[in-house]
Amino acid sequence: MKLKINSLLLGCLLSYSNVVAQESPLEGPAKKWITENSRNLQIPNYTSLQLSFVKKGFSGETLRFQQTIKNVPVFQSEIIVHFNKSGNISYTGTENLKDGIKEINTIPSFSASEALTKAHIAAKSAGKTIYEENKLFVYLTDIGDTKLVYRVLTNFHDNPGSWETIIDAQTGEIISVKDIAVYHHDEKEDPKKKNKEKKSESQKTILGTGSGYIFEPDPLSKVQVAYGGQYVDGSDATNASLDAARTLVTIPELELAGGVYKLKGTFVEIQELESPATGLFTQASNQFLFNRNEQGFEAVNAYWHLDNNLRYINLTLGIQCVPLQYNGVLRFDPHGLSGSDNSHYIPSNDTLAFGEGGVDDAEDADVIIHELGHGIHDWLTNGNASQTQGLGEGSGDYWAQSYSRSLNQWSSSLLKNKTKESDVFYFGFFLNDEFQIQ
Repeated sequence: MKLKINSLLLGCLLSYSNVVAQESPLEGPAKKWITENSRNLQIPNYTSLQLSFVKKGFSGETLRFQQTIKNVPVFQSEIIVHFNKSGNISYTGTENLKDGIKEINTIPSFSASEALTKAHIAAKSAGKTIYEENKLFVYLTDIGDTKLVYRVLTNFHDNPGSWETIIDAQTGEIISVKDIAVYHHDEKEDPKKKNKEKKSESQKTILGTGSGYIFEPDPLSKVQVAYGGQYVDGSDATNASLDAARTLVTIPELELAGGVYKLKGTFVEIQELESPATGLFTQASNQFLFNRNEQGFEAVNAYWHLDNNLRYINLTLGIQCVPLQYNGVLRFDPHGLSGSDNSHYIPSNDTLAFGEGGVDDAEDADVIIHELGHGIHDWLTNGNASQTQGLGEGSGDYWAQSYSRSLNQWSSSLLKNKTKESDVFYFGFFLNDEFQIQ
């Protein structure tokens, strides 16, 4: 099967700064507060704080100030100042401001392209390159040394994950290589693995509607039963009971181009991002009517739930919350992670991918929306979502379970009975087949 990847996804951002110009009439009062508290905050005089992000909401306005040395950002070092509706400061966040940063030379000794080559080798690039980003930072190491580094982020189709490579920009030393994708659960707990289309410029693209089958949110909750009998994974097989547990829904938006429908709309788009390469499930009909033993079912299920949640946040609640890239469209792969029993959100390129081990993760709305919760957290903080102290996992859990509870499928008495340790039951689909939320 030929791999189909939108060329726009192959972005290579080679830059020396990631401080984006922002404006706010509250910048002056915020800087005044920072200046007044600079001694207590122990801000070195050889650093500066530049306004990098402004977020207006119902509670007021949040400003984020990126710490820099000679216009090179200090990695993950910022101050947050929030103003209420009256224009008064109601919250400040300084815990992310790095302590112990030394003044250093901020001119690298070798080029960004050389750093990129080193990163590909260190991160073991495999298959198509999905995303590349290379930026210069002032970096505080684990042992307290201040270094100028290239931080390279790479995503590869045949080596799933978001690979962060930190390279000393003076010596070329590889300081660290790690996968920073936000996974659904710890891979160490689940080591099992399953082993050119061109659009004519004259082709008109419109958005239509359609229908599809989904699990709302999963078969067990829909019919209020525990795992067992007809309600088991069975190697992705379907049966009359599981088919009856599906829900027929309207798909608000589908891309229609040249008589072909695709799972793509204003908020969400299917993409082939990671192995296995199962395709995009385009078809001539707007009726996406699959059962769970067909690969198209996971694609439709994930698309509908992601789209439905983002529509609720942005249109119903009126809160602007979309990916920071790709014009605000969330890209997802319903079959990724080389088939393993896990799922992840990748902050570097705002994408989601779902694994296929055990019960396919994209069949379960709890998993889908939990991963979306990481993205929501990330986008509302301008890419500064924190995984410390359980904030990221709590965000995902809260959003997923808020949605499940809103469906009112389980009474409080049933929930009490179903959550006994002997039952090992959770809201989600097939906990007994190793589904878990962390």
